[in-house]
Amino acid sequence: MNSAIESKSNLLKGVGDAETARALLEIVINNCVSANFKITVNDKRQFFGALSYVDKNFLFLTGCEEHYVGYEPYKRNCGDILIPLKIITKIEIKRSYFDDCYAELKEKE
Repeated sequence: MNSAIESKSNLLKGVGDAETARALLEIVINNCVSANFKITVNDKRQFFGALSYVDKNFLFLTGCEEHYVGYEPYKRNCGDILIPLKIITKIEIKRSYFDDCYAELKEKE
C-alpha cells in the first residue's frame, strides 16, 4: 500500500503523528465554509454543517441543518450550534472535502 494513502487512512482513524493531525485539522477548520460535516448524536438527530471549532468537550458547527430520523422525521435550520462531544456517536466528513484538505497538507510539507 502506498505510504501516503496509508497515512491518509490512518489520519481518518485518528492514528499517527499529532502535529500532522493538528495541521490537517487547522486546514479543515480554516477552509470549511459549507456543510461538509455530518454529526450524528445519540437521540436520532443528525446535524449537517461547517466545522468551526473543536476542543476536548465541544464541537461547533455553523450554517447547520438538523435532521431528526426517528418517529415523525423533520428537518430544520438551526444556524450555529455547539454540540457536546459526549453525545456524539458518529462524525462524518465529505470525502472530496477531506481529499482537498489532505492535498493542501501534502503541498505544505
